[in-house]
Amino acid sequence: MSLDVYQRLLALTRARAVPAASRAHRHLSPRPWVLAGYHLAGEPSAPVAIRYGSFRDSPKLLTIAEPRDRKQRFAALGGLARDLATYLSRYTVTEPVVRGTGNGRELEVDHCCTDAPQIVVPNEATAHWVGLLGQYLRTLDDPVLQQAGAHLGWIASRRHLPGSCVLLTATDLLTAHWRTGQLPTEDGHLGRLLAWIEPPAGSDAWQAARDAEARPPAGPASDPAWDQVVLRPALERAKQQGDVRRLKIAATEVLDVAWRDTWAALDLVRLLPPGEHVAKRWESDRWSWTRHRERVLAGTVSFTARLSDVPAYRFLHELETRTAALDRQMALDDPLVMARYLATGEAVAGVVVKRDPEHTVTNPGGRSVLRPLLWVRVNAAFDRPAGTELWLGKVGMTVRASADDTIELMVVSGAVTRPKLNLLPECDAEVVLAPFGPQQHFPDNLPDELPWPTRGRRKPAPEPEQDDDLDTDAAIAAAAAGDAPDSDAAVTGDGRGGGGS
Repeated sequence: MSLDVYQRLLALTRARAVPAASRAHRHLSPRPWVLAGYHLAGEPSAPVAIRYGSFRDSPKLLTIAEPRDRKQRFAALGGLARDLATYLSRYTVTEPVVRGTGNGRELEVDHCCTDAPQIVVPNEATAHWVGLLGQYLRTLDDPVLQQAGAHLGWIASRRHLPGSCVLLTATDLLTAHWRTGQLPTEDGHLGRLLAWIEPPAGSDAWQAARDAEARPPAGPASDPAWDQVVLRPALERAKQQGDVRRLKIAATEVLDVAWRDTWAALDLVRLLPPGEHVAKRWESDRWSWTRHRERVLAGTVSFTARLSDVPAYRFLHELETRTAALDRQMALDDPLVMARYLATGEAVAGVVVKRDPEHTVTNPGGRSVLRPLLWVRVNAAFDRPAGTELWLGKVGMTVRASADDTIELMVVSGAVTRPKLNLLPECDAEVVLAPFGPQQHFPDNLPDELPWPTRGRRKPAPEPEQDDDLDTDAAIAAAAAGDAPDSDAAVTGDGRGGGGS
């Protein structure tokens, strides 16, 4: 049984969510831009009402009396675009950063924004809607709306990058840190999630979840019954009599729940101490935001319908390396996440019972080299074969043998010189040996033949001599939302070149 399944069963028994993490693994801005809204059924480009803002107690409410009227829709979305531009203008300050160039031998001074924007929405459907709004606005003639569309397109594309926090969904925030006793699909309902994590006094999670489901959904698609009973009469009154008060009252009532629940999710995660690697992942978002702003100011933001062979390969490569990096970082930051690897046997915990720091072996060149030995009494059965690689921080080891409840390990990296023997744990020290070594940076050099999912009908064009700055962020936007890359930013975890988050 996996730890995730066990935690869900435990939550089911207790009728309350159980922690799945002891650290906050998402960066939370001190001033996020929260957005919740509704659109007409089947018409994502026809918003009915949007509530947004970066202050919990003073949100703005945008309502459109006739969403199908282009003039009214453009006027309302123009107000949203201007407010978005005002919010983004707070993140224009840059600072000089000394960085390595592509060849790794020289240094250069670059400039990166000191912070980046963050938009928080109630659920995944609203996050997808943000991307659709961006696509729609980019097709209009108004420069203000076009720029807002470019920004929303970039923001929406970041949600597909593991570890990115530019666009967060409240449901993802909660499911990353708690396990409920309901089905994973039911976790997509923000009200039900909150009911499991903090049920009202005197009510269990089941009753609280049923009560939450009876309330209006968090959008952007609305409830058919609400459409018929509340929205339709309000729209008809606004259209026939020009009276939008009923529409505003209805929108306020229905969006207030989503607005309040989204802020409640942020409050819950803020109670957790941040993971050590969170700041580094946010630095990647800051670099990407910096490059995006530069393209917007230069007027070079562009979108096409489909990725070509090479950008598609690099898009998939980036997703794979960032996913591996995020898994590693979360496990190293958080004992509760590491427990999943202990449960599967990929990691092992125990106590050092013996060590031989002077042990040597003869290398293929005939020279004697230092290879210390450790004996660890493990807390659970360890059935991995000899040669399995395990890590303790920067110290890499391989399993030599295992007998009863003790395993013998040989240090092969990190503490193989006498000045670094202090990295070895002392006897009686409690240790957790994990399959995660130091952060790796995987080059994105093209293979001799591209993998078949990324091959097109035509042979890939020859690579330019200096090709280190392809924008994988834009590639992700293309793959996820039908857009294609702008190509001059970077692809690594620090927004520049290399790989990991």
